[in-house]
Amino acid sequence: MNECNYVTQGNYHALTMTLLCRKIMEHIGLNPERLSIEFMSAGEGIRFAEVTNDFVKKVKELGPLGDGEGIDKGGLKSKLAEIRKLVPYIKRVKNDKLGTRLKNTEEYDTFFTREEIDSLFRDVVSYYIEPDKCEACMICARRCPVGAIASAKNQVHVIDQEKCIKCETCFEVCPGQFSAVRKIVGESVPLPLPEGQRDIVRKVKEKGAA
Repeated sequence: MNECNYVTQGNYHALTMTLLCRKIMEHIGLNPERLSIEFMSAGEGIRFAEVTNDFVKKVKELGPLGDGEGIDKGGLKSKLAEIRKLVPYIKRVKNDKLGTRLKNTEEYDTFFTREEIDSLFRDVVSYYIEPDKCEACMICARRCPVGAIASAKNQVHVIDQEKCIKCETCFEVCPGQFSAVRKIVGESVPLPLPEGQRDIVRKVKEKGAA
């Protein structure tokens, strides 16, 4: 693993990502043995074939994805969809740890703990735009990478929680003088304003007396 000619450290990143994915699989009820990573050089053709054949045999023994774990297809599809939506959030939260160089295989199993992964999903951050602070500048809506913010001129912006991927872009780009985007952890997100109540009434300054 230490012989990468391109010095990109991609091998270390691939390893930590795999270890994280295995723990996430375990968290949603999938057998983590369905995912494996091995390091070898281009000259180890025989070893490559052996490792591949052994892995294929193991996966066949586990059976179809979900069936072997007793998870119905609908439930599995829902769980995987939720995980996919949270990928940007997970990578942001675990960015520093994902850059760690692990050189001892003894560290693999304990690098990410079950408690750590449970906490990761239990304490997911949500973002909410405070209606009384939003000035309808549309900056957050333009910068949202997934179009999760409903916006219109002179109307309070609203984050669609089903579309939101927790990337924190809206929180970062909201102008400081407004600070309309709030982080929410451990509590439910307030219901959005109904469409008919989102208009912003701006006060017009009266001209001074002549």
